[in-house]
Amino acid sequence: MVGAAVAGIYHGRLTRALALVAAHAGPPAFPILTYHRVNDEADPFFPALPTTVFERHMAHVARHYRVLTVEALVERMRRGDVPRNALAITFDDGYRDNLTHAAPILARHGLPATVFLATGLIGNGEVSWFDRLAMAVKLTTVPALPAPWGERLDLATTPARLRTLERAQAALKAMPDDERSAALESLVEGLGGVDPRGFKSLMLSWDDVQALAGMGFAIGSHTVSHPVLSRLSRERAWAEILGSRTMIEAACGMTPKAFAYPNGRAEDYTTSVARMVEEAGFTCAVTTRFGVNTAATSPWELHRGGPGEHDVPTFAVKLAASRLLAR
Repeated sequence: MVGAAVAGIYHGRLTRALALVAAHAGPPAFPILTYHRVNDEADPFFPALPTTVFERHMAHVARHYRVLTVEALVERMRRGDVPRNALAITFDDGYRDNLTHAAPILARHGLPATVFLATGLIGNGEVSWFDRLAMAVKLTTVPALPAPWGERLDLATTPARLRTLERAQAALKAMPDDERSAALESLVEGLGGVDPRGFKSLMLSWDDVQALAGMGFAIGSHTVSHPVLSRLSRERAWAEILGSRTMIEAACGMTPKAFAYPNGRAEDYTTSVARMVEEAGFTCAVTTRFGVNTAATSPWELHRGGPGEHDVPTFAVKLAASRLLAR
């Protein structure tokens, strides 16, 4: 019944009316959509939004919203002239399919976006710790393995491996960074290791980043190595924050204005970390805390998320409704 109602709203062309009502309810506010990978590989260990779904998302957004970059919307928020139907689009980490698959779709619809780079993974063949773990779990021939934190990991079937991967990532994220690194290496070794050649062209190169900038993308910072900043000492957190900014400046000749907290939940950064982001010269920072952003939202704790549904009517209705419910 819910699905039928959503489809009725969408196909009855009521989505625009819902979006307009949401845009004019209360003070001006804007959501920030989050994407990571866009491709058609259909690999459950490396989830991505299919290009046809992303195309439909963007077609809907282009019809019903005024899309600006996060950086531009924060500046307009400071001036008090945020458009009533404003929205921002972001990508995290720096995957190469942002250029090869997502960028052409955005260009066709005339939509800007911000790409947040984990700069230590750009142009050097390195990948994130969670991608290394995903590849090790995917390819292992081990049927089961004791985890460093005491749990026995079931690896007998693909569904079991996916459940194990989810639990292992959650357990590792909760550890202090040094402990996480040691546990990760132990786990990857026990799984049989990872051949780095399996990650060829997974991440952007610096030439790719410059190509995105030339297409009108804003380039933001996502630390150097994608650690959970609340798990680091102040000195290491500062090195991750400022280091990523410096690397973008050196490689691209531009100064990033926006920052994205890795993982981005309330427990993944602190007031001290947010202050360091401001001191490093960023004008804004995004979290993964759901909600819309108004003049009352701290520019260094912007809400971000949004519907991830593949079904476009559900995406459209939830996006409009979220502006009403998440204020």
